Amino acid sequence: MDLVSSTVKAFPLYRRQKLLSDIASELQSRQGEEASRYWRETAKGLLQLLNDQGVDPLAAQDEVRTLLYAVLAEIESKAATG
Repeated sequence: MDLVSSTVKAFPLYRRQKLLSDIASELQSRQGEEASRYWRETAKGLLQLLNDQGVDPLAAQDEVRTLLYAVLAEIESKAATG
């Protein structure tokens, strides 16, 4: 008997422009520990959401990490353009 395995792939978080922009705006409005706490809580919630959707835990971590890089690039871009 052949067992079929499946992998759930979610639409990449970093491609969800509203999510990315909202997180970037929130982080820009906060400083220090408040910003760190916001990101940790957001990342934890996103990891839970992806896990609940059946995304592999390591893939979910990669998704959230890639989102963070996109958020940081968005913040940097906004800072450069004033």
